[in-house]
Amino acid sequence: MDVFSSLVEEQKSKSEVVQLFGVILYTDKHPNIKKVLRDDDYWLALHELTGENFAVFSVRPEKGRYELPKFPPGVIGMMVKIWKEPIDNQKLLNLFEIESTEKLPLLLLFTEINGEHLSIQFKINDTSETEAYNTTKEHLEFACSVISGIKKENYGNPEGIFAALSLQNDQRQAWKIVKNGINIYAYIKGLLP
Repeated sequence: MDVFSSLVEEQKSKSEVVQLFGVILYTDKHPNIKKVLRDDDYWLALHELTGENFAVFSVRPEKGRYELPKFPPGVIGMMVKIWKEPIDNQKLLNLFEIESTEKLPLLLLFTEINGEHLSIQFKINDTSETEAYNTTKEHLEFACSVISGIKKENYGNPEGIFAALSLQNDQRQAWKIVKNGINIYAYIKGLLP
């Protein structure tokens, strides 16, 4: 985690780099995003998309696991598996306010304001290598479109950058809901005689 923090600090010191960063979180349980990140062609395509002024990192936290609870002798309890997070992940989870590594892979877009990290999470579809690349690319294209609307002199304003990203993301999510509602309406209308 210290290496990650030093890389972010190094990027923050560059005036031409926007104060918004991306981090792709995955575990060994996600082979398709792992292949995308290790493949030079995919990585170069993503780098070409983000350019020199938007830094994106990848971090592989330790893999958590499900365990059955342990009860003291003579106690009966429900045997429901519970997610156990490795201690090594706590610093990362606390930093970005992530509940657990259970729902990875994710793309986190974050900025730091007065020592506090503000972030937006985007789920990455890991069903296939192509889907992993396409969803990552789609999320990064969205971030780049937000960044393209920001003047270079405002790259050092993390509050404004995060506000712009958050506002655009809210509009994007609302549009998806409307679009899905229209699709459902069309489907139901097609069923009626």
